[in-house]
Amino acid sequence: MRRIVVAGAGQAGLVLALGLQRHGYAVTVVTDRDAETIRDGRLISNQCVFHPALTRERALGINFWDGEAPEILGASFGLAGDSPEPAVSWQARFDHPAQSVDQRVKVSAWLTAFAERGGEVRIGKVTPDGLEEYAREFDLVLVAAGRGPQFDALFSRDDARSPHREPQRTIGIMYLVSGRDEPLPVYPGLTFGLSQAGELFGLPIQSVRGPVFGLGFFGVPGGPMDVWDGVTGLDEHFELAMTLLRGQFPWVEESLAGARPSGPLDVLRGRVLPIVRDPVGTLPSGAKVLAMGDAAVTNDPIAGQGANMAAHAAAVYERRILDHGDRPFDEAFLRGTFAEYWEKARHATRLSNDLLAPPPDHVLATLEAAQTAPEVARRFANIFSDPVDYARWLTDEDTALAYLASKGA
Repeated sequence: MRRIVVAGAGQAGLVLALGLQRHGYAVTVVTDRDAETIRDGRLISNQCVFHPALTRERALGINFWDGEAPEILGASFGLAGDSPEPAVSWQARFDHPAQSVDQRVKVSAWLTAFAERGGEVRIGKVTPDGLEEYAREFDLVLVAAGRGPQFDALFSRDDARSPHREPQRTIGIMYLVSGRDEPLPVYPGLTFGLSQAGELFGLPIQSVRGPVFGLGFFGVPGGPMDVWDGVTGLDEHFELAMTLLRGQFPWVEESLAGARPSGPLDVLRGRVLPIVRDPVGTLPSGAKVLAMGDAAVTNDPIAGQGANMAAHAAAVYERRILDHGDRPFDEAFLRGTFAEYWEKARHATRLSNDLLAPPPDHVLATLEAAQTAPEVARRFANIFSDPVDYARWLTDEDTALAYLASKGA
């Protein structure tokens, strides 16, 4: 029986481990925290999981929150102008509902399910030095330990696919609940605001405390939304968030007028460096290991692609492993596996990087046309579920303008 170790217990690694486990593989997961510690800890990330990734979870029988987590039915867009009302505004339904479950809830539940189904969980910090021991013990070592500099020497930067050298947004996220008897009157989907200073994202989430509203600000460094350095307290974060809301996205303010923070651990601040790495690392012994998830491709969260590409990576890696049979997991296999994943992930990376730049004229024209052309709004909203459509539509000015003309926009 092939023995496989997944070093890291995030979205990509656990979906793969659970998938391989279903096929009888002996899988070990290494994590620095047990399930209870993860669930009781600080907010890990904010995510919106779209239909293709949800389909994968449901096929594995690990989407435990259907019927419990609020459905994310569509997208509401607003472009800041010179008045309190947005200069451009529209709403559109997704072709299929999306869903957001607090990653503390997901990861802890999946780690528990993996162990209950007979999987081995080892508690320990994943380090480059520790990978040598795993390479001697296992047939395949997969590194899914998330983003960060700890593996810079092992998985080198791919300069051709990594246009940024510094983080492009300062990020402040918090979970909110109603301070009144009635729920917050928020849009039942993804709220997206765009100003010259950055972006706002809001969405309903199933958290460790039940339903909440996740509010995230993504500020251009050095601009009016770059305010999170030095913030430590919950109250200070909340006051800054409300100040940004009034100053940059005032049309959203009314729906959150009765909001309060959901808990002291339900906040997240920081920066993310978008980077694509060489996915194959060579250990001092000569053994090869394969990166997956954020360890291989880290996108800025602005496009909400992280959890979705993690599910896609898990599906590709699982299929490649199953098809490989008893043959050695050599470098050709490792590179071929990532190459298949990259065929789709490159579109998500392009979308994420493009959203970090000021929108070109043809994209602004598309956003404006979506106000009066529902089909344009629907197609734009659904590119987050299918970034491949973004690549064949909005990356080319002539194609985009021809499409608008065909819709009478």
